[in-house]
Amino acid sequence: MPLGEILVKSDPHNLVSMISGEHAPYKAVEIGFGNGEFLLQRASERPDGLFYGIEVSRNSIMKATKRAKRSSSRNVRFFYGDARFLLDECFPEAWLDAVYMNFPCPWPKNRHAKRRVTTRYFVNSLAGVLKVGGSFELVTDDPQYAEEAAAMIPSHPAIVIDLFEPDPFRSLRTKYEKKWLEAGKRIFLLRFIKEKPFGKKDPKKGVIGLHKSLGRPCPALSELAPLVGKRAGQREARWVFRDCFVNPSGVILVETLTSDEGFEQTFFFRIVPRSDGCLIKTDPATRPFTTPSVAGAFKDVTSLLEDGAQ
Repeated sequence: MPLGEILVKSDPHNLVSMISGEHAPYKAVEIGFGNGEFLLQRASERPDGLFYGIEVSRNSIMKATKRAKRSSSRNVRFFYGDARFLLDECFPEAWLDAVYMNFPCPWPKNRHAKRRVTTRYFVNSLAGVLKVGGSFELVTDDPQYAEEAAAMIPSHPAIVIDLFEPDPFRSLRTKYEKKWLEAGKRIFLLRFIKEKPFGKKDPKKGVIGLHKSLGRPCPALSELAPLVGKRAGQREARWVFRDCFVNPSGVILVETLTSDEGFEQTFFFRIVPRSDGCLIKTDPATRPFTTPSVAGAFKDVTSLLEDGAQ
Protein backbone atom coordinates (compact mmCIF):
# COMPACT_ATOMS: atom_id res chain seq x y z
CA MET A 1 0.00 0.00 0.00
CA PRO A 2 1.34 3.48 -0.86
CA LEU A 3 2.83 5.47 1.98
CA GLY A 4 0.29 7.49 3.93
CA GLU A 5 -2.59 6.59 1.61
CA ILE A 6 -5.96 7.88 2.77
CA LEU A 7 -8.62 5.21 2.49
CA VAL A 8 -11.90 6.95 1.85
CA LYS A 9 -15.00 5.53 3.49
CA SER A 10 -17.08 5.52 0.32
CA ASP A 11 -16.61 1.80 -0.41
CA PRO A 12 -16.46 -0.16 2.85
CA HIS A 13 -16.28 -3.46 0.95
CA ASN A 14 -12.81 -2.48 -0.24
CA LEU A 15 -11.77 -1.68 3.33
CA VAL A 16 -12.99 -5.05 4.58
CA SER A 17 -11.06 -7.00 1.93
CA MET A 18 -7.93 -4.84 2.29
CA ILE A 19 -7.79 -5.10 6.07
CA SER A 20 -8.50 -8.84 6.10
CA GLY A 21 -5.61 -9.38 3.71
CA GLU A 22 -3.00 -7.64 5.86
CA HIS A 23 -0.90 -9.58 8.35
CA ALA A 24 1.48 -8.50 11.08
CA PRO A 25 2.48 -9.76 14.55
CA TYR A 26 0.93 -6.65 16.11
CA LYS A 27 -2.06 -4.63 14.92
CA ALA A 28 -3.57 -1.57 16.59
CA VAL A 29 -6.11 1.18 15.96
CA GLU A 30 -6.20 4.72 17.27
CA ILE A 31 -9.63 6.36 17.20
CA GLY A 32 -9.49 10.10 16.66
CA PHE A 33 -5.77 10.42 15.94
CA GLY A 34 -5.66 14.21 15.51
CA ASN A 35 -2.37 15.21 13.88
CA GLY A 36 -1.10 11.63 14.08
CA GLU A 37 1.78 12.14 16.52
CA PHE A 38 0.74 9.35 18.92
CA LEU A 39 -0.10 6.86 16.15
CA LEU A 40 3.13 7.50 14.28
CA GLN A 41 5.22 7.21 17.43
CA ARG A 42 3.63 3.86 18.21
CA ALA A 43 4.25 2.78 14.62
CA SER A 44 7.94 3.73 14.86
CA GLU A 45 8.26 1.68 18.06
CA ARG A 46 6.83 -1.40 16.33
CA PRO A 47 8.05 -1.36 12.71
CA ASP A 48 6.83 -4.95 12.33
CA GLY A 49 3.30 -3.92 13.29
CA LEU A 50 0.37 -2.32 11.47
CA PHE A 51 -1.27 0.81 12.84
CA TYR A 52 -4.64 2.10 11.70
CA GLY A 53 -5.95 5.56 12.45
CA ILE A 54 -9.64 6.49 12.25
CA GLU A 55 -10.57 10.15 12.01
CA VAL A 56 -13.62 12.21 10.99
CA SER A 57 -11.61 15.39 10.32
CA ARG A 58 -10.22 15.72 6.79
CA ASN A 59 -7.85 18.41 8.03
CA SER A 60 -6.43 16.04 10.66
CA ILE A 61 -5.95 13.34 8.05
CA MET A 62 -4.01 15.69 5.78
CA LYS A 63 -1.78 16.80 8.67
CA ALA A 64 -1.14 13.21 9.72
CA THR A 65 -0.37 12.18 6.13
CA LYS A 66 2.25 14.92 5.80
CA ARG A 67 3.74 13.88 9.14
CA ALA A 68 3.85 10.24 7.99
CA LYS A 69 5.67 11.18 4.80
CA ARG A 70 8.24 13.25 6.70
CA SER A 71 8.94 10.35 9.04
CA SER A 72 8.91 7.75 6.23
CA SER A 73 6.36 5.67 8.13
CA ARG A 74 5.22 2.73 6.04
CA ASN A 75 3.16 0.77 8.54
CA VAL A 76 0.30 3.23 9.10
CA ARG A 77 -3.11 3.44 7.46
CA PHE A 78 -5.44 6.43 7.71
CA PHE A 79 -9.19 5.93 7.45
CA TYR A 80 -11.63 8.76 6.97
CA GLY A 81 -14.89 7.91 8.71
CA ASP A 82 -16.72 7.35 11.95
CA ALA A 83 -15.23 4.72 14.27
CA ARG A 84 -18.70 3.59 15.33
CA PHE A 85 -19.09 2.15 11.83
CA LEU A 86 -15.53 1.50 10.67
CA LEU A 87 -14.40 -0.40 13.76
CA ASP A 88 -17.40 -2.70 13.82
CA GLU A 89 -17.88 -3.25 10.11
CA CYS A 90 -14.37 -3.36 8.64
CA PHE A 91 -12.11 -5.17 11.10
CA PRO A 92 -12.20 -8.97 11.40
CA GLU A 93 -13.22 -10.70 14.61
CA ALA A 94 -10.54 -11.06 17.31
CA TRP A 95 -7.99 -9.36 15.06
CA LEU A 96 -6.59 -6.34 16.93
CA ASP A 97 -4.02 -6.31 19.71
CA ALA A 98 -4.90 -2.83 20.91
CA VAL A 99 -7.29 0.10 20.48
CA TYR A 100 -6.32 3.57 21.71
CA MET A 101 -8.34 6.70 22.38
CA ASN A 102 -6.65 9.88 23.55
CA PHE A 103 -8.87 12.59 25.00
CA PRO A 104 -12.17 11.80 23.30
CA CYS A 105 -15.03 14.23 23.75
CA PRO A 106 -16.90 13.14 26.92
CA TRP A 107 -20.27 14.10 25.35
CA PRO A 108 -21.72 15.42 28.64
CA LYS A 109 -25.25 16.10 27.34
CA ASN A 110 -27.76 13.32 27.86
CA ARG A 111 -28.90 13.43 24.23
CA HIS A 112 -25.32 12.65 23.18
CA ALA A 113 -24.86 9.78 25.63
CA LYS A 114 -24.82 7.13 22.89
CA ARG A 115 -21.63 8.66 21.48
CA ARG A 116 -19.67 7.81 24.62
CA VAL A 117 -17.21 4.94 24.81
CA THR A 118 -19.25 3.55 27.70
CA THR A 119 -22.20 2.50 25.53
CA ARG A 120 -22.79 -1.22 25.18
CA TYR A 121 -22.76 -0.86 21.39
CA PHE A 122 -19.20 0.50 21.42
CA VAL A 123 -17.98 -1.97 24.05
CA ASN A 124 -19.47 -4.84 22.03
CA SER A 125 -17.50 -3.57 19.04
CA LEU A 126 -14.29 -3.50 21.10
CA ALA A 127 -14.91 -7.00 22.43
CA GLY A 128 -15.57 -8.22 18.91
CA VAL A 129 -12.42 -6.91 17.23
CA LEU A 130 -9.88 -7.34 20.05
CA LYS A 131 -7.97 -10.57 20.47
CA VAL A 132 -8.25 -12.34 23.81
CA GLY A 133 -5.62 -10.54 25.86
CA GLY A 134 -5.94 -7.43 23.68
CA SER A 135 -6.32 -4.03 25.31
CA PHE A 136 -8.30 -0.82 25.05
CA GLU A 137 -6.49 2.25 26.42
CA LEU A 138 -8.39 5.42 27.19
CA VAL A 139 -6.81 8.71 28.26
CA THR A 140 -9.02 11.57 29.43
CA ASP A 141 -8.83 14.78 31.41
CA ASP A 142 -12.45 14.46 32.55
CA PRO A 143 -12.64 12.74 35.96
CA GLN A 144 -16.36 11.95 35.65
CA TYR A 145 -15.83 10.39 32.24
CA ALA A 146 -12.96 8.33 33.66
CA GLU A 147 -15.12 7.11 36.54
CA GLU A 148 -18.00 6.28 34.21
CA ALA A 149 -15.70 4.32 31.90
CA ALA A 150 -14.14 2.47 34.84
CA ALA A 151 -17.57 1.41 36.03
CA MET A 152 -19.39 0.76 32.75
CA ILE A 153 -16.88 -0.84 30.37
CA PRO A 154 -15.98 -3.78 32.70
CA SER A 155 -19.68 -4.59 33.02
CA HIS A 156 -19.24 -6.29 29.66
CA PRO A 157 -18.86 -10.06 30.15
CA ALA A 158 -15.65 -10.28 28.10
CA ILE A 159 -13.78 -7.23 29.41
CA VAL A 160 -12.04 -6.40 32.70
CA ILE A 161 -10.31 -3.26 33.90
CA ASP A 162 -6.55 -3.60 34.23
CA LEU A 163 -5.45 -0.08 35.13
CA PHE A 164 -6.86 3.21 36.43
CA GLU A 165 -3.96 5.59 36.89
CA PRO A 166 -4.28 9.32 37.64
CA ASP A 167 -1.50 11.54 36.32
CA PRO A 168 0.40 8.73 34.57
CA PHE A 169 3.91 9.16 33.27
CA ARG A 170 3.81 8.89 29.49
CA SER A 171 6.92 9.13 27.33
CA LEU A 172 4.78 10.50 24.52
CA ARG A 173 2.31 13.25 25.29
CA THR A 174 -0.18 14.42 22.69
CA LYS A 175 -0.82 18.05 21.85
CA TYR A 176 -3.98 18.08 23.96
CA GLU A 177 -2.28 16.31 26.84
CA LYS A 178 0.42 18.97 26.99
CA LYS A 179 -2.26 21.66 26.82
CA TRP A 180 -4.28 20.20 29.69
CA LEU A 181 -1.20 19.64 31.87
CA GLU A 182 -0.09 23.23 31.34
CA ALA A 183 -3.59 24.28 32.42
CA GLY A 184 -3.19 22.30 35.66
CA LYS A 185 -5.67 19.56 34.75
CA ARG A 186 -5.32 15.98 35.92
CA ILE A 187 -4.93 13.20 33.39
CA PHE A 188 -6.42 9.71 33.77
CA LEU A 189 -5.18 6.59 32.01
CA LEU A 190 -7.46 3.57 31.90
CA ARG A 191 -6.64 0.19 30.37
CA PHE A 192 -9.13 -2.60 29.78
CA ILE A 193 -8.36 -6.18 28.74
CA LYS A 194 -10.46 -8.62 26.76
CA GLU A 195 -10.17 -11.74 28.89
CA LYS A 196 -12.48 -14.18 27.11
CA PRO A 197 -13.85 -14.79 23.59
CA PHE A 198 -16.74 -12.68 22.38
CA GLY A 199 -18.41 -13.21 19.02
CA LYS A 200 -18.52 -10.31 16.58
CA LYS A 201 -21.78 -9.49 14.88
CA ASP A 202 -22.20 -10.24 11.18
CA PRO A 203 -19.58 -7.97 9.59
CA LYS A 204 -21.67 -7.57 6.44
CA LYS A 205 -24.70 -6.13 8.19
CA GLY A 206 -23.73 -2.49 7.86
CA VAL A 207 -22.25 -2.56 4.37
CA ILE A 208 -24.78 -4.48 2.32
CA GLY A 209 -25.98 -2.31 -0.55
CA LEU A 210 -29.65 -1.41 -0.31
CA HIS A 211 -31.72 -2.52 -3.29
CA LYS A 212 -35.36 -3.04 -4.22
CA SER A 213 -37.11 -4.17 -7.38
CA LEU A 214 -40.19 -2.22 -8.45
CA GLY A 215 -42.77 -3.47 -10.92
CA ARG A 216 -43.10 -0.14 -12.67
CA PRO A 217 -41.27 1.59 -15.53
CA CYS A 218 -38.15 3.58 -14.83
CA PRO A 219 -39.28 7.14 -13.98
CA ALA A 220 -38.61 10.25 -16.01
CA LEU A 221 -36.41 12.88 -14.40
CA SER A 222 -39.47 15.13 -14.05
CA GLU A 223 -41.05 12.55 -11.73
CA LEU A 224 -38.04 12.83 -9.43
CA ALA A 225 -38.13 16.64 -9.31
CA PRO A 226 -39.75 16.65 -5.82
CA LEU A 227 -36.58 15.00 -4.46
CA VAL A 228 -34.13 17.68 -5.59
CA GLY A 229 -33.31 19.88 -2.61
CA LYS A 230 -35.54 17.89 -0.27
CA ARG A 231 -34.27 17.71 3.31
CA ALA A 232 -35.61 15.12 5.71
CA GLY A 233 -34.84 13.18 8.86
CA GLN A 234 -34.58 14.04 12.52
CA ARG A 235 -31.96 15.53 14.81
CA GLU A 236 -29.32 12.81 14.60
CA ALA A 237 -30.10 11.26 11.20
CA ARG A 238 -30.67 13.68 8.32
CA TRP A 239 -30.47 13.54 4.56
CA VAL A 240 -30.77 15.80 1.53
CA PHE A 241 -31.11 14.99 -2.16
CA ARG A 242 -28.87 17.27 -4.19
CA ASP A 243 -29.68 16.45 -7.81
CA CYS A 244 -30.71 13.78 -10.30
CA PHE A 245 -28.97 12.78 -13.53
CA VAL A 246 -29.58 10.27 -16.31
CA ASN A 247 -26.85 8.58 -18.34
CA PRO A 248 -27.06 7.40 -21.99
CA SER A 249 -28.14 3.93 -20.84
CA GLY A 250 -31.19 5.38 -19.11
CA VAL A 251 -29.82 4.78 -15.60
CA ILE A 252 -30.80 7.56 -13.19
CA LEU A 253 -28.40 8.71 -10.48
CA VAL A 254 -29.79 10.45 -7.38
CA GLU A 255 -27.05 12.38 -5.58
CA THR A 256 -27.57 12.10 -1.82
CA LEU A 257 -25.89 13.53 1.27
CA THR A 258 -26.56 11.96 4.67
CA SER A 259 -25.48 12.79 8.19
CA ASP A 260 -25.63 10.54 11.26
CA GLU A 261 -24.60 12.56 14.31
CA GLY A 262 -21.99 14.34 12.21
CA PHE A 263 -20.87 11.28 10.21
CA GLU A 264 -21.42 12.47 6.64
CA GLN A 265 -21.61 10.38 3.48
CA THR A 266 -22.11 11.48 -0.12
CA PHE A 267 -23.21 8.85 -2.61
CA PHE A 268 -25.67 8.01 -5.39
CA PHE A 269 -28.76 5.86 -5.60
CA ARG A 270 -29.08 4.20 -9.01
CA ILE A 271 -32.47 3.63 -10.63
CA VAL A 272 -31.89 1.00 -13.31
CA PRO A 273 -34.44 0.18 -16.04
CA ARG A 274 -35.32 -3.51 -16.39
CA SER A 275 -37.61 -5.46 -18.68
CA ASP A 276 -40.07 -6.06 -15.84
CA GLY A 277 -39.79 -2.66 -14.13
CA CYS A 278 -36.86 -0.96 -12.46
CA LEU A 279 -34.34 -1.55 -9.70
CA ILE A 280 -33.23 1.00 -7.14
CA LYS A 281 -29.94 0.40 -5.32
CA THR A 282 -26.88 2.14 -3.95
CA ASP A 283 -24.29 2.93 -6.59
CA PRO A 284 -21.41 0.40 -6.36
CA ALA A 285 -18.82 3.14 -6.90
CA THR A 286 -20.05 5.17 -3.92
CA ARG A 287 -21.58 2.50 -1.71
CA PRO A 288 -22.20 3.95 1.77
CA PHE A 289 -22.48 2.41 5.19
CA THR A 290 -26.11 1.55 5.80
CA THR A 291 -26.69 4.02 8.62
CA PRO A 292 -30.14 5.20 9.80
CA SER A 293 -29.98 8.25 7.53
CA VAL A 294 -29.03 6.17 4.48
CA ALA A 295 -31.91 3.79 5.17
CA GLY A 296 -34.23 6.78 5.58
CA ALA A 297 -33.14 8.34 2.29
CA PHE A 298 -33.59 5.01 0.51
CA LYS A 299 -37.11 4.74 1.88
CA ASP A 300 -37.85 8.27 0.66
CA VAL A 301 -36.82 7.44 -2.90
CA THR A 302 -38.66 4.11 -3.05
CA SER A 303 -41.80 5.65 -1.53
CA LEU A 304 -41.84 8.37 -4.19
CA LEU A 305 -41.51 5.81 -6.97
CA GLU A 306 -44.13 3.49 -5.51
CA ASP A 307 -46.60 6.32 -4.94
CA GLY A 308 -46.03 7.64 -8.45
CA ALA A 309 -46.79 4.25 -9.93
CA GLN A 310 -50.24 4.09 -8.32
